[in-house]
Amino acid sequence: MIRFLVSFKRRFPWVWNRIEELNGVLFRLRYRNMDRIAGDVLGHVLVASCRFSLLKKEDLEVLEALLVRQGENNLKWFHPHAFDRKTLERLYRNPAFLMMTVTAPDGAMVGYFFLRSFFIGRAFAGLLVDQPWQNQGIGTAIWAACADICHQAGLKMQATISTENKPSMISCQKGTEVLGSRALEDDYIAVKCRQRPS
Repeated sequence: MIRFLVSFKRRFPWVWNRIEELNGVLFRLRYRNMDRIAGDVLGHVLVASCRFSLLKKEDLEVLEALLVRQGENNLKWFHPHAFDRKTLERLYRNPAFLMMTVTAPDGAMVGYFFLRSFFIGRAFAGLLVDQPWQNQGIGTAIWAACADICHQAGLKMQATISTENKPSMISCQKGTEVLGSRALEDDYIAVKCRQRPS
């Protein structure tokens, strides 16, 4: 299923956008409390003195700047969507695409993560941490927060991770309980994970 979705999205982006809109409508009907659940979970996360929160509309410009300023090395394995303002606004309007941020004590946005959810009960996680803020436990906290949100909302959590992206794989294993993985194209693996047992 993951292989098909990734391939379909790459080959037919215009059709994918219409499917995402329909999915957003159906997702909102089935998962009405997603924003409240996410807000509650994120409000209890504190790592490296950073604040975790839902993205606000007025943050879109700052998010675009964060994504655009990332070097090629930091974006090597992170290309879940285009980074232009039009795309970010379209995703922000979609209830099935939950956008979240990590903010430093000085107010700078230093991380971006999301759950791309489907009304059938699945959610795909993705994340990016600004280079100067890596290796401080933020990625692990993001994985854990996404797993907690999915658990409380009743969603099965998945992700695609490059086999070359060792830091992301390690932080995923630290922040979640990995249930299994399988190979995809281009040296990526599909990972199923859930909230770590307490």
